Amino acid sequence: MKKKPSTARPTIRIRELTRAEIPSIFSLVQMNNPKMTKATFSKRLKDMIHLGYHAVAAFDEGKMVGVSGFWLRSRFWCGRQLDIDNFFVDPTYRGHGLGKKLVQWLEKRAIDEKCELIVLDTYADYFLAQRFYHREGFVCTGYHMTKVPGTNKPFGRS
Repeated sequence: MKKKPSTARPTIRIRELTRAEIPSIFSLVQMNNPKMTKATFSKRLKDMIHLGYHAVAAFDEGKMVGVSGFWLRSRFWCGRQLDIDNFFVDPTYRGHGLGKKLVQWLEKRAIDEKCELIVLDTYADYFLAQRFYHREGFVCTGYHMTKVPGTNKPFGRS
């Protein structure tokens, strides 16, 4: 039986995951990407870790209930940046300020890393996510456009 948090605010602990712990984010990544198989996740994660992927997670009594991947990099257009990737909170834990705490952790990390900007992508039709990010001070400053190589097709979630 799935444990649901009480109506009281859960006691949340947030910390960066070690490289060895990052594979443990699979269940939350899969909740946000239901068609993601363990094999595809593992293959992509291996490439991502090699390229500098990090992850921070939120825990309630040892259970991982929120996660955000992130990249630290520099780009010509903005300088040093922290790029949020795969931000997700277990639906049963939403409304308790957990997402806000994760964003605060990421923002502190960006400051510690002397980043000039925090960036993220969200699907155009994820209105609740967009509303959350706007509440946290993010603004839409451009478009993220996609194309499947060798075709005229955009990348789709279907």
